Amino acid sequence: MSLEDKMQEQSKYFRLVYDSAPRYVNDHSIIAGKDGTFHLFHIVGPVGKSCYDRDSEESFGHATSSDLCAWRPEMDVLSVDPNSAYEPHHVFAPYVCEKDGKYYLFYAGINEEARIESMCLACSDDLFHWSKYPHNPVFRPSRYWAEYDPYSEIWGCCRDPHILRHATYGYILYYVAWIKGTKGRIAALGAAISDNLVSWQDVGPVMIREWAKGHPTASLESPCVVEKEGLYYLFYKHRDSTRLAVSDDPLQFTDKDDSWFSVAHASEVLEIRGRWYASSCSRELLDLRHETTDRTRGLYLACLEWGELGPKLTPFVPVDQEVPEI
Repeated sequence: MSLEDKMQEQSKYFRLVYDSAPRYVNDHSIIAGKDGTFHLFHIVGPVGKSCYDRDSEESFGHATSSDLCAWRPEMDVLSVDPNSAYEPHHVFAPYVCEKDGKYYLFYAGINEEARIESMCLACSDDLFHWSKYPHNPVFRPSRYWAEYDPYSEIWGCCRDPHILRHATYGYILYYVAWIKGTKGRIAALGAAISDNLVSWQDVGPVMIREWAKGHPTASLESPCVVEKEGLYYLFYKHRDSTRLAVSDDPLQFTDKDDSWFSVAHASEVLEIRGRWYASSCSRELLDLRHETTDRTRGLYLACLEWGELGPKLTPFVPVDQEVPEI
């Protein structure tokens, strides 16, 4: 099957489960609450505006569902702080995880004037009411290896968080970065480790790739790492779509081959009640270059199955519903 045929087939597997028009859904995170309700948190902005426009991406959208299929919009959470040095203009890419009954939401605070991004944290007991950590930002990458100087003219220096629990390292935070001194020609995904989700130690780049000139996603974005039977599957956005690299070390993907995986944008891969799902957002599925539908659409979901050849996408099925026999 050709790549074009695969893309056409995959686009039929995804279902548009939440459309928040006249606002769009971009980078997002899904988590189940204590009562089993699913919560979606996402970048939000008015259709027709971009991420750096005023009155766009200044808070996070929030929606709830009992089956992943029908979603109810809730009040936005976590607005920007115009008086802060680290998030006066925008907030990007929420990621939510749970520890000991408490919820932790990581996000990038944006200072557009200084052209700098900072990893911030908010906490909640119920997923509706959030308090920002009083000592934000909780993380910035090391300037020893990462391009992280104010006014450097390079965006994408500390955003798109993803958290992986790990038996040895406690928690691994993956994020977007650039290699220092390359003038934006070498992109990276960095990582940091923590045992409490608050104090972080940078461990440097875990994947390094060349800037993809001429592609809609020139840098590396939207990392999502899943552990399965001792292997670590890194799903990430680069070039025109979601790609996949596999490693036996969660901190080393640079030397691993990567391959095309999905038409999805900003995809999250997660297990819910024994069934795996993959997401997409923001644009029509086959608008891979974000030319006509960028920042106009909502949340798409497909199912994912694991086989001897690795993960593959399958048609969406609501949670707890039986998969129809073919």
